[in-house]
Amino acid sequence: MSTARRRQLGSWLVKLRNRAGRDVDEASSALGCSASKIRHLEAGRSKIRKAELNILLDFYGAPPDVRAQLEETRQQAEERGWWQSYRVPEWFAPFVDFESFASEAINFELDLVPGLLQTERYAYEIHRAGRYTTNPQDLTRRVKARMARQARLTDEQPIQLRAVIGEAALHREVGGPEVMHEQLDRLITWGERPNIIVQVLPFEAGAHASPSGAFVVLSFDRPEDEPIGFLDTPLGGHTVDRGEDVAALRYVFDELRSVALPAPASMEKLITIREAHRPA
Repeated sequence: MSTARRRQLGSWLVKLRNRAGRDVDEASSALGCSASKIRHLEAGRSKIRKAELNILLDFYGAPPDVRAQLEETRQQAEERGWWQSYRVPEWFAPFVDFESFASEAINFELDLVPGLLQTERYAYEIHRAGRYTTNPQDLTRRVKARMARQARLTDEQPIQLRAVIGEAALHREVGGPEVMHEQLDRLITWGERPNIIVQVLPFEAGAHASPSGAFVVLSFDRPEDEPIGFLDTPLGGHTVDRGEDVAALRYVFDELRSVALPAPASMEKLITIREAHRPA
C-alpha cells in the first residue's frame, strides 16, 4: 500500500477542510466517525474508502476536477509498491514510495555518492558498513532495491536529478581502488545523460551551507502534490513535509550549487580523481 499517496491524500483533505471553514469535529460528524479517525485520515495513517472520501468531498464542497484527482490518488494508495518485496526499512519506505513517481530530485551528499548513482558493488560496501541500519540478512535485498530504484533515471519519463557531491565522497576509498574506479566511471557516465546534472563541491569551497550532512528534495508534476524532503541520520532518516522546511532545504541546495563547480568542470574533476583510483 502506498504510504506516500495516503499522505498526499490526507494533506489535501486538510486543505479542503480548512478552505471550507470546518473543524475536525464537524468533519467527524459528517462522516459519522470519531475525531481521531479524521486525524488519522488526514495524517495518512489510515486508508479511506471511496464512499467515505465522497462524503467528505461533498461536505467540503470540492470541485469536480479535485474530486477526480483525489479519487485517482485514493486508488493509487491501494496499490502494492514494487519495493515492498525488497524489505525496505520502514523509515525509508515512504521516501522510496515518493521517489517512484517524483518528477525531480535535488540531492546533496557530503561523504557518499548519491544512492541513485551508485554501482552495485559500491552500494554493497555502503550497506555492509551501515550495520546499525542494515540487518546482515537483508543486505543483498537492500542493494538490489537500490539498483531497482535507478530505473527512474532511464524510464520513459525519467526523473530529473540534480546532484551536488562533496569532494570528500570522491576520494573516500569505499571497497578499494577497483570499486571506486568503477563507481567514478559510472558517475561520469550518469553525468552525460540529459536528465542528470552532477556538480562537485570542491575542498576549495571551504565552509558551506550544509556541513551537517545529506538531504534530498523531491518534486512532482501534479500541482496538488507538494514537494517533500528527506534527511539522512546515522540511524536511518526521516521525511520532511512542512512547507517552510522543504523551502529551506531548497534554499540550502541553491547555495551549495552556487559554490560547487559547474557541470563541465565537475566532469573534469571526476575524470582526474577516477584516474587516481585506477587499480595498480
